Amino acid sequence: MNRFPKKRLGQHFLRDKGVIDRIVRWIQPSANDLILEVGAGDGALSSRLAPITSRLIAVELDVDCIPSLTKELAPFESAVVVTGDILRLDLKKLILSFLEPGLQLRIAGNLPFNIASAIIEKMLHLELPITDMFFMVQLEVAQRILAEPGSRQYGYLSVACQHRADVRLGFKVPPSCFMPPPAVGSATISFKLKPSPLEAELEPDFESLVKAAFGYRRKILANSLARHPRFGKTLEALLKRTGIDGSRRAESLSVQEYERLSQIFHDCFSSRRDRCSD
Repeated sequence: MNRFPKKRLGQHFLRDKGVIDRIVRWIQPSANDLILEVGAGDGALSSRLAPITSRLIAVELDVDCIPSLTKELAPFESAVVVTGDILRLDLKKLILSFLEPGLQLRIAGNLPFNIASAIIEKMLHLELPITDMFFMVQLEVAQRILAEPGSRQYGYLSVACQHRADVRLGFKVPPSCFMPPPAVGSATISFKLKPSPLEAELEPDFESLVKAAFGYRRKILANSLARHPRFGKTLEALLKRTGIDGSRRAESLSVQEYERLSQIFHDCFSSRRDRCSD
């Protein structure tokens, strides 16, 4: 057991066996699963998943955790320990080396608090057939991901996650279940991946547009997008064609409205020639 969690790595090890049992029941692992576990730590959850799944890839950055993690998973031939930074690893190459026909790809993990959002974004951008994802995050992060339009928490992360997945809150976990106890509560959150309504080539514009809209949160949508070098040039016509009032604020637009803005921009204004008739 690693008794000295590293603050710089955002480590808070889950030690409550009842909560670990609940997470396993929540994930419902099966013999048809290849599970990528993010931040496996010293194996508290890994050792529960490995006996049930076809393949477990346990990724951990902290070299001090690797001996315990390796020992916990040694009895299971299906388990593989990978030492590395989840944000730097070539996950597509790693996963494809184990993803056999008939297996469903699933991702789980107790995410480091300081990089949870970045990890989730990376997973959502993997060009792989991910079935679902199950993460433990700060309660505040879960609330931001699940936030609805018009709420204070609704922002880029909300739109990006809800655009690519059906997201659901699992259950809340108090600080006392961790070592060391964090200053805030945590929550589990699930992602059921879904096909994007946009073509793959539109995704970069969608992300750029949403980021531009929320880049100046206190300004109205028209003023925020006007500052963008691409969207600003055709802003008036873009808003007219989508029927979206530019005096609205970014947090009032639904995910579907952002998708429509991206689609119309691509169809009408992605080249110098205006391809849409009035």
